[in-house]
Amino acid sequence: MTTQPLAGEGEGEGGTLSTIGLTMIDTYIKEIASITKRGDAREESYYPAFAELLEWFSETKRKKQAHVTVLPKKTEAGNPDFRVWDGKHTQVGYVEAKPPGADLDEIETSDQLKRYISTFPNLILTNFYEFRLYRYGQRVAHVLLARAYIPTKLKTIVKVTIFRNPGSFFSGCR
Repeated sequence: MTTQPLAGEGEGEGGTLSTIGLTMIDTYIKEIASITKRGDAREESYYPAFAELLEWFSETKRKKQAHVTVLPKKTEAGNPDFRVWDGKHTQVGYVEAKPPGADLDEIETSDQLKRYISTFPNLILTNFYEFRLYRYGQRVAHVLLARAYIPTKLKTIVKVTIFRNPGSFFSGCR
């Protein structure tokens, strides 16, 4: 397992993910793997687990509540899968999800994602195991929690964790 400090945790800019954080991430990975192992899941089957992770992360790490809208109304750029906002007036960002195992390098070059990246100041692209944060058109962070092929091929969960400031997604946009 490769782990880099999660910026904004602990003292100063670097720290480590808390035991509570690892427990929630472990729970999330197990839930995603369980859905994958069933063999009949569509992309939308993973939405509840991911929305719960986003809300948990905001409440635990930011000490603020984030509201996650699954399948929000259409935007000027299209139909992203999630909208994250403060519940009042501040838009935090959008998330575009793809099925586990989807090649995010390929998706990153699609017309859909180019449109989203150029429209939304904060965007996460995910296949539920890997997360890429784009801010103002540039990829600024990448998180890999586990390899998507493990639950289906090996029938087990082996975690690979790389943290590069995923909390910055929740700092909000104005």
